[in-house]
Amino acid sequence: MQTDFFKCLFCGAPAVRPSNTRWICSECQHCYPIEQEIPLLVRDWQRHSEGLDKARSAKPDWYLTEQPAAEESSWRHHVQKRRHYVEAAIQRYLQTRGQVRADSLLDLGCGDGNHVAYLSNYADALFASDYNLVRLIRTRARLLQVDATFFLADILDYPARDNFFEIIFFNHVLEHIPDDIAALRAIFRLLQPRGLLILGTPNEGAWWWQLAYRLEPETRQNTDHVHFYTASSLTEKLTRVGFKVYEVKYLGWGPPYWRLDARIRRYKLVDDWLECVGRRLIKSQASSLYLLATKE
Repeated sequence: MQTDFFKCLFCGAPAVRPSNTRWICSECQHCYPIEQEIPLLVRDWQRHSEGLDKARSAKPDWYLTEQPAAEESSWRHHVQKRRHYVEAAIQRYLQTRGQVRADSLLDLGCGDGNHVAYLSNYADALFASDYNLVRLIRTRARLLQVDATFFLADILDYPARDNFFEIIFFNHVLEHIPDDIAALRAIFRLLQPRGLLILGTPNEGAWWWQLAYRLEPETRQNTDHVHFYTASSLTEKLTRVGFKVYEVKYLGWGPPYWRLDARIRRYKLVDDWLECVGRRLIKSQASSLYLLATKE
C-alpha cells in the first residue's frame, strides 16, 4: 500500500506511520483508523459514518446495492464505448508525454471498482478512493489481484498532497455532490501541472433527457443526482476553477424514456445504430459526456 500521497487533515504534514490498525500522522500524531484494511482518512469517522447511515436510510438501494459490472448492465455496449474512450484518452495523453505509464492515477469516487482493473494498466501507482465504506470493502475483496491503494476519503476535505496525481479519473460522481465547485477546486489542487483530468457525467441537462425526467418523474425521486449538466455548463465550471478544457466527447444516444432505453440498447446492433444516427442528428443530446482538462 502506497502512503506517499498522504497529507494530514489536521496539521498538513505529508508523512504517516502505517500499521495494521491505524495510520498515525508523523507530525501531530493524529490516528486514522483502519477498517477491513481500508484506511479511513476523514477528520471524524464516527460523524462520517452517521452521515452515511442517514443517507442509506433515505435511499438504501442507492448506497448499498452493488453496481452491476459492465457485462451485466442493460447499457453494457454503451459502457464499453465509454471505457474505450477513456483508455484511448489516457493512451493519447501518455504518447504526447513520451511515457508508457503515468507515475500516479487516482480513481476518485471509485464506487464498486468497475474501472479499477483496467486503469491499473496505465499507472505505476494506482489509487482508488470513495466516501462509502461498503463499496470500498466490496471493491478491495473483489480486486485482490490488482495492485492499488484503496482508502476512504471526502473529496471536499481530501487527505492528499498538492499536485500529486498525474491522472485523475472522476467518473459519474460530480453530479452527486451539492458543492460541485468546491469538488472541482479540490481536484485542481490535487492534479499535477500538465496532468490529465478525465471528467465523466450524465448529459442530463440536455433537453432530450430533461424530457425523460418529465416522462418518468419517479426517476427524479429515486436518483441521488443534484446537478444536471450540459457540456457548456461543465466547461464553464471547470474554466472557472482554473482548468483548461481541451476536448468534449458526446457518447450514447437513445429514446428519452429510460425503461424503453434499457430494453432496446441491450442489443449491440441497436446501440450502434442509435450511436450513428444520434451523433449525426442530435449530437448534443447524448446520454453521456466526457471532458478532458488540464492545468497549466
